Amino acid sequence: MAALSSSSSSNSSDSAVRGGWTSSSILCVSGNRNIVFRGVWYGDNPFDFVYPTVLAKIIIVTFISRLLYCLLGPLNQPRFVCYVLGGIILGPSFLGRNELIKKLLFPPRENELLLTMAIIGGIYSVFLVGVKMDKFLIMRSAKNAWRIGIFGFLSSVTVGTCLFFAQLSTFPGVRIKGPFVFYVPLSLSYTFFPVLTQALEELNLTNSELGQLAMSSAVLNDIIFWFFLALSVAFKQEKLSQSIQALCAFMTLVLLTFTVIRRSVRLAIKRTPVGKPIKEIYITTVLLGVLVMALVSSSIGVTSILGSLLLGLVIPGGPPLGSAIVLKTESIVSEFLMPMFFVQVGYSTDLKAIHNWPVFIKFQIIIALAYLAKFLGTFLASLTCKIRVRSALMLGLIMNIKGILELIHYHRWKSNQYIDDQTYTQFVLSVLGVTMIVTPLIKYLCTPEMRLNLSVKHRGLRTLRSMPRNTEFRILCTIHNEESVHSIITLLEASNPTDTSSICAYIVQTSELNGLAAPLLVPYDKNIRKLKLAFSASTDQIIQAFENYSNNSRGPVLIMPFIMIASYKTMHESVCRLAQDKFIPLIIVPFHQNPRYSVGSSIAAALRQFNVNVQSYAPCTVGILVDRGFSCGMSSSHFSYHIVSIFIGGPDDREALAYATRMSNQQSEVTVTVVRIVLQNKKECTNEEQQNEVNLDESAAEEFKLKNVGNALAVWCEIEVVEEAELMNAIRSVEGHYDLVMVGRRRSWDVSMGEEEMSDFVENEELGAIGDTLASSDFCGGMVSVLVMQHHVRDGYRSNSVKSNNSKFVL
Repeated sequence: MAALSSSSSSNSSDSAVRGGWTSSSILCVSGNRNIVFRGVWYGDNPFDFVYPTVLAKIIIVTFISRLLYCLLGPLNQPRFVCYVLGGIILGPSFLGRNELIKKLLFPPRENELLLTMAIIGGIYSVFLVGVKMDKFLIMRSAKNAWRIGIFGFLSSVTVGTCLFFAQLSTFPGVRIKGPFVFYVPLSLSYTFFPVLTQALEELNLTNSELGQLAMSSAVLNDIIFWFFLALSVAFKQEKLSQSIQALCAFMTLVLLTFTVIRRSVRLAIKRTPVGKPIKEIYITTVLLGVLVMALVSSSIGVTSILGSLLLGLVIPGGPPLGSAIVLKTESIVSEFLMPMFFVQVGYSTDLKAIHNWPVFIKFQIIIALAYLAKFLGTFLASLTCKIRVRSALMLGLIMNIKGILELIHYHRWKSNQYIDDQTYTQFVLSVLGVTMIVTPLIKYLCTPEMRLNLSVKHRGLRTLRSMPRNTEFRILCTIHNEESVHSIITLLEASNPTDTSSICAYIVQTSELNGLAAPLLVPYDKNIRKLKLAFSASTDQIIQAFENYSNNSRGPVLIMPFIMIASYKTMHESVCRLAQDKFIPLIIVPFHQNPRYSVGSSIAAALRQFNVNVQSYAPCTVGILVDRGFSCGMSSSHFSYHIVSIFIGGPDDREALAYATRMSNQQSEVTVTVVRIVLQNKKECTNEEQQNEVNLDESAAEEFKLKNVGNALAVWCEIEVVEEAELMNAIRSVEGHYDLVMVGRRRSWDVSMGEEEMSDFVENEELGAIGDTLASSDFCGGMVSVLVMQHHVRDGYRSNSVKSNNSKFVL
């Protein structure tokens, strides 16, 4: 064929031939000069050969993109923007203008290889998005999400369609004919779930209530896109019979994917032993299947990315298969193949192509008004859902985020000559412009409180002291591994469940987000087990242990198990939101260090930050449980437990004392001792707030005493102290006598006990100065469990120093 040349000339390695069976340019490449690069020592120029040129292009675009990310990252610009800008800078708009650079980096013979790599990068990128996508988000979507998604989409598509069709005759660059013209305003109205998820992940909003609502709303846009994609298959055909055949082929592909292929994937997962890695043959088969699906979907007349997305959707996210695929392919796709796609986008984006400025401005106004209509539609729909104005503004901005899928569609339109170079460049610049504008605004408007409190309806904060005595006691416990189960069960049993005040424990078993795009928090039941979601192999054992305890506890204890899959940096948001929705007064989180269970340093650091975040944003009291192995006796017939609560003053200590008050019961085998450390030379109150703190401390003390009159298992000790040394002696007096020590994290205003000086030696600030001392190896050899309580008020309290004079009596 004339398209292939066997010329052996070393100087002329390629040429262009036009004519014959196609109207496109045909590239003739000499096979002996463009493939094998012998090295510079043989006089070969690396840029005369395909592979060195492509490698140089990858290096340059990665370097430029990373440099732009370092410069624009502080301005809250996403990586997507930086990569596209890097491709544009390398393209004909900037560096590509130079004839030398153009000759070296963009010779005609490399274009086909570059385009092929770009297409493969896009195919695998969309496949990974499908793998990580939460397939059950639609089922969990609230009616508010559907309302917001529909109203925002219809607002944009209505405005865009009316304006676009009114001026269609003035847009010579739009060459789409027939029903396809409608796809232009449609493309301005979509908010793709994969694009939105990636953007929210960079903004740390995936686990927020606002992010969850936005992703649920975006799912509707994806459904609409799939519907019109199916119609486009039929519209492309010239005859009705061909349209029916094409549509049937499309539906057959979808049906086979979600039946035959899905069952095959499930069978492979079922054959993998629990907790074991999946076989490499399965991973290889799936990765090859991506290309097969892309080929099939392209053959029936739809975009090749559809096949890869379909296959990704039937791969369950998380272990064993989903997480293994993401782990093995995500880096090579995002860091190697995708830069080639962005180079192709940049190479096709030519700012010099913008020559008809009146048309450019008119079209840009229509695009901007379509985006504005989506913003206003989403904003107004959010207000009807009783969402705060600030949150509604953020949601309107979020739903206008654009990304890689839009660029793929616009690039495909350009390749099919549906639009000219100016229109394509304008679409690319619009995608970049709106994303560069809305992303920093979202970051600016976002506050920690807004991430949790989306609705205008205010939910009251709850504390242990504010709970009526004879009501259900709700407690939320997070479990990271099996080692925390025994200590949490022991603490629940010590919490004194009775017929008049039963316990409802929300057990949240956490797993790191791996192989999923959207975070997950769902009740753990039989239906969830059937869905094969990505939770650890020990989850069944953990939940079963709590259910067994519920059936055999001394008092009524109801277990409400939950599964949470999220990144550690945003995991606290789901916990705090659950506590807020269920009106829970106490959250218990395990300390990140456990001598009986070792984790990697990175995971330990993430768990520690999780605890700090829960303390910072929880709407209730938070207790950090330092588990050193409870030494209590616990069996089906007998339970004995010895607790001491150190009470100095302040809201944190009052919460610890309130918990001790609940635990005290003369019918139980739980011994509760309160050690109150009193400042001998107490400062005088200078304002009403300080006097109120003193009154609250006395009220908490009297409440404990009144409840336990005549209770031989409740002991009250008072110790007067003067200086820091005596304080530590008083605290060490509890060594060796108790199973659990409870203490508040912060002190009251009037206590001067050198905590500021002690803070210089504190290793774990989330425990406070005294809590860190109790949890250290110097205290009882590090063998005593400690529960550090923190009231929901975020204003810290510092304590100062104080003399010792013991008085001890049984109430």
